[in-house]
Amino acid sequence: MTDIVLRRHRLTHLPELRVEPSMLTARFAADCSMSRCTGRCCAHGVYVELAEREAILDNAAAIQAQMDASQARNPAEWFDPEPIEDADFVSGRAVGTAEVNGGCVFLNEAGRCVLQKASTIQTGNLKPFFCVAFPVTIDKGALCLDDPRAVDCCTPDPGGQRTVFDLCARELDHVLGADGVGELRRLFSRDPE
Repeated sequence: MTDIVLRRHRLTHLPELRVEPSMLTARFAADCSMSRCTGRCCAHGVYVELAEREAILDNAAAIQAQMDASQARNPAEWFDPEPIEDADFVSGRAVGTAEVNGGCVFLNEAGRCVLQKASTIQTGNLKPFFCVAFPVTIDKGALCLDDPRAVDCCTPDPGGQRTVFDLCARELDHVLGADGVGELRRLFSRDPE
């Protein structure tokens, strides 16, 4: 497979977005579904854009209202102390969510994200960009699949018949937008192997 570079996507901070070939050759089982997510992808916390952290902190009361007794309710304990440099984020910087009880601080006992539960018309979408995109991600300027975490929802299966376009349509649209997904389909169909 030749290099695929996308230029018509919504990620303006990455004008030439490379595509990891393994993402397009990955196959998934017929019963694999993103709607069967178990939250295992949140096992170690996530990195969020600094503006996403601020939106979360600005809506701490709404988030705390969704938390259960197992979760750290103090917003001062929700994020790593220092941001890191990361060009895959719009600002070039990101900060990690804290890990509590073996998972992201925002994961409740049932394995569900309280940021998603707290997202309303009033708060807006509080779930970070890369959480919504999972298992699609950006790594060092390349569109790719994150490490497999769960067989039911997002782990490639060499014998599977479904493509990333079949399994991750919403996630691809979230990351790339309609123009970017269209460009990816066109470029892939010209060079499927």
